[in-house]
Amino acid sequence: MTHSITVPWGRSCLSLPLPDRWQVLGELKPLTNPYPVDPAVACRKALEKPIGATRIASRNLKKQRVVLVVDDHSRPTPVGEFIGPILEELAAAGVEDDRMDVLIATGVHRPSRPEEVERKLGKEIATRLRWRCHDAYNPDDLIDLGTTSRGTPVQLNRLLVESDLIICVGAVEPHLLLGFGGGLKMLVPGCASAKTIGCNHLLAVDPEHFDLVGVRGDRSPMRLDLEEAAQLVGREIFIVNAAMDELARPSCFFCGDPIQAHRAAEAFLEDHVALKITQQADVVITSSFPMNSDLRQAVKCMGNTLEACKPGGVVIACVRCENGLGEMPLPPKTMPYTAMRFLLKVLGKKRILPLVKRMKKGRPAEELFVAHFGLQMLRRNHLAILHDPRELPMGIGRKIGMAQSFTEGEAVLQWTAGKVPRDATVWVVPFGGSTYVPQGTSCLGLASPLPEELTCER
Repeated sequence: MTHSITVPWGRSCLSLPLPDRWQVLGELKPLTNPYPVDPAVACRKALEKPIGATRIASRNLKKQRVVLVVDDHSRPTPVGEFIGPILEELAAAGVEDDRMDVLIATGVHRPSRPEEVERKLGKEIATRLRWRCHDAYNPDDLIDLGTTSRGTPVQLNRLLVESDLIICVGAVEPHLLLGFGGGLKMLVPGCASAKTIGCNHLLAVDPEHFDLVGVRGDRSPMRLDLEEAAQLVGREIFIVNAAMDELARPSCFFCGDPIQAHRAAEAFLEDHVALKITQQADVVITSSFPMNSDLRQAVKCMGNTLEACKPGGVVIACVRCENGLGEMPLPPKTMPYTAMRFLLKVLGKKRILPLVKRMKKGRPAEELFVAHFGLQMLRRNHLAILHDPRELPMGIGRKIGMAQSFTEGEAVLQWTAGKVPRDATVWVVPFGGSTYVPQGTSCLGLASPLPEELTCER
């Protein structure tokens, strides 16, 4: 007799019938606030008492230029729901609309489309304020600001240097290379050159500790480097960061000093979205929700939940990709899955980086760290991607060179059954895109029903 588990699948849910001998250890879900949060009200309260900074509304900012740096289409942050209180604070300080610019922090992503900016900011704000997308490859938009103590050349968007006040508006979420997103990450990599982005990201390419999700900022070399780089801009930086729940709804705001406020946000996420386990399982079944923008964002659910799986076990990522591949680089050639995993096991974790450097010679640095992370995961575990065939090309796992891919739940479970014991143990992580399993966890995550906003298709 089979039993089923359910995970979010786009705007609905996906049901997977598991083999009858598999033992589900439980569903790993975050602490959920039972009371709805009004983003505008919560943001307004946080702006009234910023952390380590003077309230914006109490200042005299007449005739000063302000840049609002906003995260791009690849992030689900509902900026339009709480940008109003930010603009109210600026208006109270004497800032007029013609002294403001919105800079979309695209990093090396493609430019956000006008309709995507409207969804992000709200149509009224997108029409009312000047906005532009950062271009990491246009030298005319960039200015050299020096080099960090870790050797990263700092080239940032010229608009930042021409401003008097920079306000970074975005979210804090688990991040595979950085520990947590948000904070000054909005400037580096968000508004930096491709060269700056590549050098900064390479600080997280560590064979011993390739998965840094949940690592606090004061222990993350990449975070410390980007914070140093961003402050070379020489302008005051104020952050408005939303900590979001598993459905990408703002649950708490952290405003003020870009480092102090961000450290407070990290502590909040550790308490609310870190999933603690009593044991590792043979199989982890996770969903990309709510990071369903594209494949590059969606596969983060694998790294976020890797620690829940025994080395040699199987991680199944149920991914939705509204924008298809996104900026996921596809290598021109890949080895067959079994041969690649055998090679990685023979090489060992310390020799994977030299292999990647040879494979990616002459390619952008971001391809190097993406490949290194993926291959380190594949060396540790079997990886499977279950996807909607309308969103990604068939055989996408083979094309990215790090996973087996499937379009049918039954097929991925049959393949998995051949890799694990007959009485395999299973963790289910429904919100793998917004939660994470930290290293060395010792307590069981809380189980709760799926939120009502997700109606399940059986």
